[in-house]
Amino acid sequence: MYRYLAIVLMFLGSHVFAEPLSLSVKQIKKDLAADVVDIRVLELYESSADKAVEVTYAGIPLEKLLQYLYPKRWDGFDGEIYFHALDGYLSILDAEKARQGEAYMTFARADGKPFTIDNNNQNEKDVSLAPFYLVWDNLNDPLLLGSNAYAWPYQVYQTELVPEAIVQSLLPPNASATVEAGFDAFRNNCLGCHNINGFGGKKYGMDVRQVIKALSRQELYEWIDKPSAINKYTSMPPLAPVITGENRQRTINSIIDYLQAI
Repeated sequence: MYRYLAIVLMFLGSHVFAEPLSLSVKQIKKDLAADVVDIRVLELYESSADKAVEVTYAGIPLEKLLQYLYPKRWDGFDGEIYFHALDGYLSILDAEKARQGEAYMTFARADGKPFTIDNNNQNEKDVSLAPFYLVWDNLNDPLLLGSNAYAWPYQVYQTELVPEAIVQSLLPPNASATVEAGFDAFRNNCLGCHNINGFGGKKYGMDVRQVIKALSRQELYEWIDKPSAINKYTSMPPLAPVITGENRQRTINSIIDYLQAI
């Protein structure tokens, strides 16, 4: 299985991938000055059940930015957009979702305060958001209020348009429905930080398959569910708190099924 996956990724990587496109705040602000808007959001990284923190950012509607960055590729593109962060984090967004007009690529706070946040999920204070921070208009769409904060990537410096076939190469051939569900859950919750054969986020550099070799299923479950219970110093966040109850158990178990399958 490992050999198959490596060969597929090598082929796809050499024949399909385009170089990630670096972003310049200065150039984008100049060329898209007419599209700059203020967007007020409920800041998910700093808000809690007991405290709602609203912040207004200055930025550009994501689809406007993608049309500007990819004038020949964006129209009709049906894959995924990858947002590369300076700390190695990778955020993945479906093209259809990007076209819904709820996302904004921001580059400053509208009130002139420092362009930083406290990432309470990872116990990090005064984290720089520059050069770009992707936010969602969650005050105007109640469904987004329960969204995953990990879908709000900061320190974004590169974007990339990736065909769906690239991502599907990470799914083992003849995968069961359970493994497919785990693959989707891994993509949505884990691939931003972890990588498989170099594909995915680089925040935690080692291939995730190497990381899990020495772990039992119960240990894997605990790491995904609440990593701080195992290591209080870890910067690994738990599975999104919005995933609760039986759905949480099912999601974690499906991720483990996928990891064990590869």
